[in-house]
Amino acid sequence: MSANTKIILILGGSYAGVGAAHYILKHVIPSLPNKNDYRVALVSSSSHFFVRPTSVRALVSENAFPKDKRLFAPLSEAFKQYADSAITLYHGTVVKLDQLTRKVTVISAEAGKTEINLEYHALVIATGVTTQSPLMGLSGDHQNTIDAWTSFRRKLSTAKSIVVTGGGPTGVETAGELGQYLNGGSGKPNVAITVVTKSNQLLPYLPPSLAQKAEEQLSKLGVSVIKNRVVEKVVSIDTDAVNGAGQSIERLTDSVTVHLDHDQTLQADLYIPATGVSPNTNFLDHQLLDKEGYVNVKPSSLQVEKAGPRVYALGHVCSSNPRAIHAIMKQVPVVGENLKQDLLAAENKIQAGKEAYRAYEPETKVSQLVVVGKKGVGMFLGWRVPSFFVWLIKGRDYWLDMTPPMWNGKGYAKPI
Repeated sequence: MSANTKIILILGGSYAGVGAAHYILKHVIPSLPNKNDYRVALVSSSSHFFVRPTSVRALVSENAFPKDKRLFAPLSEAFKQYADSAITLYHGTVVKLDQLTRKVTVISAEAGKTEINLEYHALVIATGVTTQSPLMGLSGDHQNTIDAWTSFRRKLSTAKSIVVTGGGPTGVETAGELGQYLNGGSGKPNVAITVVTKSNQLLPYLPPSLAQKAEEQLSKLGVSVIKNRVVEKVVSIDTDAVNGAGQSIERLTDSVTVHLDHDQTLQADLYIPATGVSPNTNFLDHQLLDKEGYVNVKPSSLQVEKAGPRVYALGHVCSSNPRAIHAIMKQVPVVGENLKQDLLAAENKIQAGKEAYRAYEPETKVSQLVVVGKKGVGMFLGWRVPSFFVWLIKGRDYWLDMTPPMWNGKGYAKPI
C-alpha cells in the first residue's frame, strides 16, 4: 500500500457497514479522478455477516432452517469480487477513535490480540447495537452466537417454564417461536411461557387493536402476557447472583426468580431479556453522541459534523430513526453519494461548500411486521396488513432468502 493511499475506513460488518462498503467500491471510488489512490478498509468484530432477524427462530432448534440456507456468510466471500488492492478486512474490535488525529485503534481478534492503529481519510461508523441476550445478535465473533444457541437448546429440551421480558417485536417473536415449537399451537401449554412488559400493550409502535391481536395469537401458542409491570431484579436460583442472568453465555441458562413490582415473582428455567439494545459507541468521545448514546448525525446528510470532515454514520448506531434494516437500504446511497461529494471537494474537483448533498428522507409512516408463530400482525407504510401477508413476507424464513443481495453487493449493483 502506497504511503499516499487514502483510506476510506468503515467500522462495522453488518447490514450498514457491508452495504456502505459495496456502494463505495462500486459507485464512489470508480467515479473519482484519482480512483487508484483510494482503498477501503473494513473493521468487523465478527468474521461473518449474520442475518440477524433469523435469531428468534434459530435459537429454538438447529433444524429451524434448511441446512442449505446460510445464516452466516464470511465477509471474505462478500468482497471476493473486488481486487485485493481495493479492500482490506480487519477482524477485531474498535476500542478508540481519535477524531483530531483521525486514527482508529483496533484490537485484533487474531492470536495475540495485537493493537492496530488505522489512519483514515474518510470514515463511516456503522457499528450497530448489542442486544441484552447473546441469543439475539452478534456479540463479538459469530461463533459466540452459535455457542449461545447450542447452550440454550440443550436446556430448552428440559425446561418447563420460560420468561421473556420485553414486549417489543423481538420479545413477541421470540415468545411466538418458542410457543410454536414447544406447545404446537394447541393452546394447552407443555411449557409455561410468559412475556412481561412495562407498557400497557405489546408492540407499542402499533395500534392497540393490533397489539391485542398479537396477544391473542400468543395465547393460542400457550404464551401468557403480563402488562404494566416492572422487573425489579432477576435472581439466579443456583448461585443467588442478582441480575446478569440471560445476558452472557456463562449465565444464559440460569434458572431464575424474576421479581416484579407489587411483590410478584415468577420462576423460570430459562430467562430471556429482550427489553432493548445498547449502541456500540463506547469507543467514541461523548461529544459525538446524543443523550441516548447514539452517534449524533445531521439528519439530512447523515454526517457526523463534530468529528471533522468526511465522517458519516448510518444504521442502528446513529441517531436517525427509524432504526430498521429497510431504513439502512435508503441510508447507504445517501452516505455514498454525499461522501463522493466530500472526496471531490477534497481533491479540489468541485468548489468547497458547493457540494450537492443527497438528502436523506426517513419514512414517517409506520412499517413493522411482527411474526407470531405461523401468524403475525403488522403495518406497512401506515397500512395494516393481514396475518397471511406477515407470514408470507417475513414469517417463512425471516428474510433469509432476501438477504444475500445485501451482503454480496448485488443489491447495490446500480447507483440509487
